[in-house]
Amino acid sequence: MTSTPDAELRGIRKVYDNGARGVEQVDFAVAKGEFFSMLGPSGCGKSTTLRILAGLEEPTSGEVLIRGESMRGRPPHRRPTNMVFQRLALFPHLTVADNVAFGPRLQRKPARRVGEIVGSMLELVDLDGFGERYPSQLSGGQQQRVAIARALANEPAVLLLDEPLGALDLRLRVQMQQALKRIQHDSGTTFVYVTHDQVEALTMSDRMAVMNEGRIEQIGPPADLYRSPATTFTATFLGDTNLFEGACEGGLLESAGISVKVAGTGRAVSVRPEHVAVGKNLTCANRYHGRLEDVIFQGASTRYHVRLASGVLVISERREEAGSTLAIGDDVETGWDVDAGVVLNH
Repeated sequence: MTSTPDAELRGIRKVYDNGARGVEQVDFAVAKGEFFSMLGPSGCGKSTTLRILAGLEEPTSGEVLIRGESMRGRPPHRRPTNMVFQRLALFPHLTVADNVAFGPRLQRKPARRVGEIVGSMLELVDLDGFGERYPSQLSGGQQQRVAIARALANEPAVLLLDEPLGALDLRLRVQMQQALKRIQHDSGTTFVYVTHDQVEALTMSDRMAVMNEGRIEQIGPPADLYRSPATTFTATFLGDTNLFEGACEGGLLESAGISVKVAGTGRAVSVRPEHVAVGKNLTCANRYHGRLEDVIFQGASTRYHVRLASGVLVISERREEAGSTLAIGDDVETGWDVDAGVVLNH
């Protein structure tokens, strides 16, 4: 028997008073203990969707369910959810321990139980021994972990996180990605996470929804969405790709003066740079002559830009190989196998 999802949105639609559309027909379910991300550009509707889940906005139509129970008409403070924002809103006059204890005390839990919760939460977020410090005495990453500990202290069914790492520098952001995933795993709490950062979503999520212009483009595990995008938007938003658009007939797609052998029919084919070869005397099914326009060393890999005679630019990214003699200006071949291309219909 299928278990009841911790969070479920059914046919959510949001239209504002001025006629602007927030989201349109958003449907998804989040399983218990899952790290679920909503990814998309600014203004795509991901934060609106999260606010509807939290009860901070009412949908024009549709229904929100938490653990199978409808949240219709239920205000935020009466929902079994908690929210962490980019702006942490920690109480500056309270210690770390008192910040974490705020929710349990508001729920009138016994002092001994509050102390147990605070201790376990600070241990969970690796802040043992920081209880008597104030927020101003902490780093940005430590403050973020306090905010998460405070949110988890109320034992929500679902923790909602709206771009919580956006204000951190790159180094701290990477550290917090690892910490967040561990905290989510160790606590067993269901996380619904909003971000515009592809690396964050791909790194941390069990499943993710890619959103665009108020609609969900695709839902699935990160690897599936990256390797097998269903739309041109998903293909291009989740990372660099060589996108060839055109008419497809008889296993050939004609695009910008070149013919691409494809498996299936559609209106475009996406080929990730790591599946594209560059060299001499290639044997792959799709191969083209061109001139090496740029070589970009990236440490573990090297990126090659090859300009075909038709003017098409093909990008390849290959593991760095000792003894590679390719140089800018060389006449080369570039290509890929048929199964490296993902055929897209829209």
